[in-house]
Amino acid sequence: MPYCPKCDMEFVEGITVCSDCHGPLVPSKEEYLKSAASGRAVSAGKEAAASQNGALSPDAAQAAARAAASQRTARYVSSREKSEDLHSSSSAFFLVGGAALLAAVLGAAGILPLPMTGASRLLFLAVAAGIGILCLIVAVKSRSQASAAAAGAAAEESRTEELIGWFLASWDKTALDGRLLAEDPSLEGAELDLKRYELIQDCLITGRDLPDPAYVDYLAEQIYERLYPETDSERPNPETDSERPDPGIGGGQKTSG
Repeated sequence: MPYCPKCDMEFVEGITVCSDCHGPLVPSKEEYLKSAASGRAVSAGKEAAASQNGALSPDAAQAAARAAASQRTARYVSSREKSEDLHSSSSAFFLVGGAALLAAVLGAAGILPLPMTGASRLLFLAVAAGIGILCLIVAVKSRSQASAAAAGAAAEESRTEELIGWFLASWDKTALDGRLLAEDPSLEGAELDLKRYELIQDCLITGRDLPDPAYVDYLAEQIYERLYPETDSERPNPETDSERPDPGIGGGQKTSG
């Protein structure tokens, strides 16, 4: 089945683009897992080289850098997303379970004509009732799990905003790019995008001791989108930047003004 590595979702045959991230799909999850370990570094290097040679547009280069950074860990799923997914699943199971039980009841009452008699009819009614009851049990459990996830979503979102605010209080785009370009002035394109992600992740890990790599990647993506809402094609100019970031680990200072 076609598979989206970024969203960890499988699709029916014939689909070529992910409905969530709009990225291209690979032939199957199994094929991707087999080739990911050996091919990821080579693929990222080729994409970076292609972007520097003008083969990729700025948007494509930025997407390539984000994909290379995000594929290192599993996709982080927030409590809010879990709650919504479980709620949708619960509604689907309620619908299927209710329909199966209704068919069993109507069939047993003779209201719903069945093309079978005797033992076959009893077997059909028993299977329909069993499927209905099983679906309703799953629906109730899913709804309970959705409620629990929703209860923790507000606290999780508050913590996420606190961590993003902590980072943005110490870093802005000028400070980030200044730090990176001070170390390697040749950085540009997809390579610069990737280095931005890595620096954001390093600061989060060292500054707040976050143990979940998937959550760190999620935070880094949120911070990146706030700092760089569009592809930034202009590099910081050392002659016009009034201040430079503190090179120490864990944070830099915003430029004044």
